Amino acid sequence: MSDFAIKLKNVTKNYQLYGNPRDHIIDVLGLKMFGLRPKQSPKQFSALNNVSINVKRGQRIGIVGRNGAGKTTLLKLLSGNFTPTSGEIEVNGSVQALMDTGLGFHPEYTGFENIKGSLQYNGLNKVEYEKAVNGIIDFCELGDFLHQPFKTYSLGMQSRLMFAVATEIDPDILIIDEVLGAGDAYFIAKSKQRVLDLVGNGCSMLLVTHSMAQILELCDQAIWLESGSVKMFDESFLVVKAYEESLFGQIKDLNLSHKDQDQDQVQDQGQGQDLGNSNKSKTNESSVEGFSYSISQKRFSLPEEINLQYPNYVPHQIIDNIPKYNSTNLNSFNFIARGGLSRWDSEVGLKFTGFNIQTERGFENNLRSMKPVKIILSITAEITKDFSVMYGILFSDQSGNNVVRNWSPPDKFQLKKNEVRVVEVLFNPLQIGPGEYTIGISLLEAGPIEMLDSAVRYDLIGRSFSCKVELEDSLTTTNAKFMHTSEWSFNEKK
Repeated sequence: MSDFAIKLKNVTKNYQLYGNPRDHIIDVLGLKMFGLRPKQSPKQFSALNNVSINVKRGQRIGIVGRNGAGKTTLLKLLSGNFTPTSGEIEVNGSVQALMDTGLGFHPEYTGFENIKGSLQYNGLNKVEYEKAVNGIIDFCELGDFLHQPFKTYSLGMQSRLMFAVATEIDPDILIIDEVLGAGDAYFIAKSKQRVLDLVGNGCSMLLVTHSMAQILELCDQAIWLESGSVKMFDESFLVVKAYEESLFGQIKDLNLSHKDQDQDQVQDQGQGQDLGNSNKSKTNESSVEGFSYSISQKRFSLPEEINLQYPNYVPHQIIDNIPKYNSTNLNSFNFIARGGLSRWDSEVGLKFTGFNIQTERGFENNLRSMKPVKIILSITAEITKDFSVMYGILFSDQSGNNVVRNWSPPDKFQLKKNEVRVVEVLFNPLQIGPGEYTIGISLLEAGPIEMLDSAVRYDLIGRSFSCKVELEDSLTTTNAKFMHTSEWSFNEKK
């Protein structure tokens, strides 16, 4: 048997676009022979243009692209619903396709009747048939709703049933087009495990979705279709990163002329941003249109009667041993992730021009859980202005899940064009569990937290920096995705 599940060679699919329904009917039914003529010649639209793809057995391929990029056309060619205008398609094995929610399921039949109808054409004997029915019922967990008409189901319930039916009989190739988008988190988790089981048995999967998290979670590689052509076919992370950058626009590289500054000047620009060694209490007070806050920052001593988790620590209580930078050029990007910087379109005003990570061992991106970590950002002004901004930092795991997202309080300052401001954020200690992470940073106009999605964006660099977090061997019994603090009390039995 071939090592490849799917091969496409120079595949093109063209459609005829008619000006009105009458012209379409004349052409499709061949009525020209009876003297009928269309009012205007149809236009030709190329949904896929000279596409060549090879998918190996057991691969999980995500397909991304804007609406109209050719994703669904590609899947319909592979499932045999369409034939190509030109080119060659080789599909090795049985194909199970979930193309549209409800497609192939009779709306008036109950869920149970649709299950039976779907299994009639699989050549199962009585024992296999009963086993498959019971497997579908267990997986979809619809209970008494299985005796209700399919048309009464929500999209999520329809997705559960369709996915359960499509994957109960192991296909060689599984095609999914947006169906998982209607499921909840629990269903996605179950579906992921089912897909992993199928792939482990040699099944190949093609998943079309607008959810980048699903691509990162379920697929090892991804295809980016753009205007009917393959723009990129690579590892999922690299494709998602490039696609997101394209969606939100790419800005040109900065061409700022920075004057040489000695280290004292750089540190002065960052003054007041360090959350480090001071034991003094201080209160930051500020206000932004319709938004005010007052935050007290103080290192404090806990009452002796409070029992903390083991190992014993309180966030922001640890005195960090991170040395003050003294010779490193902070105005540069370090620890860049695979695929380089992914910079989204932004307003003119401020731009990130430096990213660094520092621990007690110096500048590095090999971090340790339960130890202090400092991230240092350099921001350069593109214009002279009074600014009021907020900074964001996002840690994501390798599956694209957001692990930690932090927003700064508002920062008000004035910068002249080409001046640099240094901002530090201290994670004291870093409470993220072991693993590899990417870091994104953003710079927005300050405002209420619930309005940040629509705030003016001065800069956003997504999934562009990397770090690895390790846990000391002595703490392996505390291993988790997040090390949360807790208070314990032990009461005598009454």
